[in-house]
Amino acid sequence: MHISVAEGLTRNCLTSNGKCARKGVACDDAFGEGWIDKGKCCNERPCCIYKCPNLCRSANYSCGFEDHSCVFQFDTLGDYVWSYKTGSTTTAGTGPLEAAEGTHYLYTDANNGENGTTAILTTAATNLPACPYCLSFKYHMMGPHVGTLEFLAGEKGSTLRRVWKYIGGLSFSHDDWRNDTENIPQYCNPVVSMTIDSFIFFGTNTELLKVKHMTFTIISTRGDGTIGDIAIDDILLRTGACGKYINDIFPN
Repeated sequence: MHISVAEGLTRNCLTSNGKCARKGVACDDAFGEGWIDKGKCCNERPCCIYKCPNLCRSANYSCGFEDHSCVFQFDTLGDYVWSYKTGSTTTAGTGPLEAAEGTHYLYTDANNGENGTTAILTTAATNLPACPYCLSFKYHMMGPHVGTLEFLAGEKGSTLRRVWKYIGGLSFSHDDWRNDTENIPQYCNPVVSMTIDSFIFFGTNTELLKVKHMTFTIISTRGDGTIGDIAIDDILLRTGACGKYINDIFPN
């Protein structure tokens, strides 16, 4: 692929960078509103990309798991599922003593299911505004069989993109909840996913879609033993970049 100094495509137009329209046809006429000219494909055909519209509006979504009103909803059948919990988990050597905030949290119990089975939470039922987001969360990972905690982002219905990952046991004690925060960029139709998994790797979507909503997903995959509970609590999604929220999320 050849790219000009102006970042326009000068010869080949790969799907990941756009689509080729017919010669003499404008991008918005070929593909619809929002498609713009970004250079040339072969035979002087315009290379078109979709520019995400400015659809952002202020929105906050918080999940402390004190009730069942969280924007993240269960999407798993089977023995290995996300579960509400108060106090400590049932297995010695893993899990928190209590919630990070309030009295309830969610966790996946490594006593259930088999190695490689998954538990899923998703916001797919809610139309979230298409914006950049600040995602903050608290998590507990203690024990020799803990898998991977992972956040993913991508276009809805497509393969997801990794934005944050931690492998294995991290917490040193039952009260050692950890904090993190991540900037999620705006996609035309992003999906963000938190994955707990030792084995799954995700690629990158190659289509640009004109969609106006975002979806967030959390996935837990059971590790290879029973001392590997993973807990989450105090999830907060806010539209906008994390910089202006960081002191509110993790005050000194």
